[in-house]
Amino acid sequence: MNLREAIEIAGTVSTKNSKMPGPSYAISARHCNVGGKLVDKPNSVCSKCYALRLQNFRPNVDKAWETNYQKTLAACQDTELGALYVEAMVYQINRAVKLKGIAPYMRWFDSGDLISTYHLSLINRIARQTPHVIHYLPTKEAGVVSRFVDSDLQPNLIVRVSSPLIDQQPLTRFGTTTTVHTKDTDHVGFACVARDQGNKCGNCRACWDPTISNISYPKH
Repeated sequence: MNLREAIEIAGTVSTKNSKMPGPSYAISARHCNVGGKLVDKPNSVCSKCYALRLQNFRPNVDKAWETNYQKTLAACQDTELGALYVEAMVYQINRAVKLKGIAPYMRWFDSGDLISTYHLSLINRIARQTPHVIHYLPTKEAGVVSRFVDSDLQPNLIVRVSSPLIDQQPLTRFGTTTTVHTKDTDHVGFACVARDQGNKCGNCRACWDPTISNISYPKH
């Protein structure tokens, strides 16, 4: 497989997100299941979705993320295509980390979210085949994660289930989570430091650290 073939099968793994330390993968936020309902709730973490704003103002981004979504959806609907999708994603991630020297910290869904439990199983297979990379996957699809057998998750795949409302406590039935706080004094667990360093991760890798149970992001 070459890069052109990998992109044709799975869409594009980004290596140019300057906010992230490593590669990332985004799909259209227009198709979020839980997020699509939360976007209309004023106090939800999706009520001012940055991804939708970006898609509305930048047609090229909207087209790229929609393409990624459609290729992911197709992979979720066909097991043979799903296997190729895994191979294509592994190829792109390895190319980014091993050939381009990008840090081995993969971020899933800087836009969009899990489509189904099978989708999560594909990502889990990708993590299994890239043991040298730590994968961070934030999600609001609590039901999808609940239906996936926790013991099957690869140790290098950190799935953090997000509380749907601003200033809500972490969801207790999951080991790794995220929340959003309005006041710095009200954060739970580790408070994201990106706001204080140019809205970038910098040297911080807390989101990828499974020993940190909750990451709390300031409302923005």
